[in-house]
Amino acid sequence: DGPEELAKFIDALQFPLISGNTLAGLNSPLADKFKPYIVKEFGEEKVAIVSVLATDTDETSSPGDTILFADEITYLKEAVAEIEGQGIDKIVLLSHVGYVKDQEIAAAVDGIDVIVGGHSHTLLSNTDEKAAGPYPTMVKNPAGQDVPIVQAYAYSKYLGDLTVVFDDAGVVKTATGEPKLLDASVTPDEAFVAKVAELGGPIEELKLKEIGETAEAIDGSRETCRAVECTMGNLVADAMVDRLSDQGITIAIQNGGGLRASIDAGTVTMGEVLTVLPFQNTLASFQLKGSDIVAALENGVGQVEEAAGRFPQVSGLKFTADLSRPAGSRISSVEVKEGDAFVAIDPEKLYGVATNNYMRTGGDGYGVFESGGQNAYDFGPGLETVVADYIAKNSPYTPYTDGRITVISATATAADETAAPQADASAPAATEAPAAAEAPAAAEAPAATATDTAMSTAATVYKVVAGDSLWKIAQATYGDGMMWSKIAEANALRNPNVISIGRELQLPPQ
Repeated sequence: DGPEELAKFIDALQFPLISGNTLAGLNSPLADKFKPYIVKEFGEEKVAIVSVLATDTDETSSPGDTILFADEITYLKEAVAEIEGQGIDKIVLLSHVGYVKDQEIAAAVDGIDVIVGGHSHTLLSNTDEKAAGPYPTMVKNPAGQDVPIVQAYAYSKYLGDLTVVFDDAGVVKTATGEPKLLDASVTPDEAFVAKVAELGGPIEELKLKEIGETAEAIDGSRETCRAVECTMGNLVADAMVDRLSDQGITIAIQNGGGLRASIDAGTVTMGEVLTVLPFQNTLASFQLKGSDIVAALENGVGQVEEAAGRFPQVSGLKFTADLSRPAGSRISSVEVKEGDAFVAIDPEKLYGVATNNYMRTGGDGYGVFESGGQNAYDFGPGLETVVADYIAKNSPYTPYTDGRITVISATATAADETAAPQADASAPAATEAPAAAEAPAAAEAPAATATDTAMSTAATVYKVVAGDSLWKIAQATYGDGMMWSKIAEANALRNPNVISIGRELQLPPQ
């Protein structure tokens, strides 16, 4: 809801708010509302806590044009020097940039002693096989000192627990811990439970309302919906078009990052739909030229390697994205539905398009919706209501994918090009290569994991499976998790925090 609403939230806080690389203009409602860092005193010891946000926050939220986000590393080098100039030798970074970026910061900035991270929903653990890395993950800073990095997944499922011992010079001697699973063995705070019940009371009846049935589970996982066509994306986009079909709307585009959960098979409650669509977005409609629709799709597939939330789930059109091409030129074909057939999109024609109000006003990089959209209306019903009504109308609902989105992986394209000249002489290689392009189907099949693939550096391609991370793949392949950056560089990963299931990674020789 923008800086104005955030300002109200800050005013209600009873604890300090910090964000070091967030720069609020003097005319912003957030001017002087937060500090870059704070200093806490523990007896005679002083500990500085400094914070940074991801620099793409201006695209993943709605900060307006009076808020800027400075480069994290550049800011932290300056902040650490300022803090150390005050005689403080213990500095904790509270970040929201992701696990991989935290490691980059630790390796680039001297003086940070501990990093407590977030954003990438990464589970670190020394005991859980699904963890992306150890808890803490140790990374050497430029001075050669180990910096512990921790993160404890998301949704309050775990509580991070880290014990750090410093020497007299403020250097970390040891850092040990393990995230604690907050399961039924943990007794909730009675007062907190009572407050939640009080605040949730007005919508509890709504959440329990049964709206229909689904014959199968509807997949809304981030691994799928931010990388390929997913059943939840089809449901939401189809519901948009259905709701506005009598108003000339034939196309819908929904960001995969706006889908936050899956729905189990069986009875569907309103609470489940609200969990999938928790942002209170409204249904928005407008008209857009065909060329601008293509530009929007280019934005949507521009950061697939990062599992960015802007990935487009669609209805009323088909498109193909070739990830071997650079971002901005990946869309190789777009067809729109006319009657019962699909035809090539007309660059000059105006099409009726539906989306959510966040995207319509430029969120997730969809600036073309705001600049090129005509006759826009952003105040339709809540998106959760649109989807709930559609499920009820089509109950029992059967989830499906129909090939409306085709994603050609960069590694599959490279494999095709390499294998093609040898097709006659090496039939097995030539027949295997095209199959790699069908990532959605192949993603469910691989039996090998990163550990299984650790046999040698001769194995040049690895297909990502559930639970993988670059750290684990590097550890299994090279015996050193810190060599994740070698894999990231070889695959041109702009933000390797999240790698999608089914993606094929080139593993360069050690």
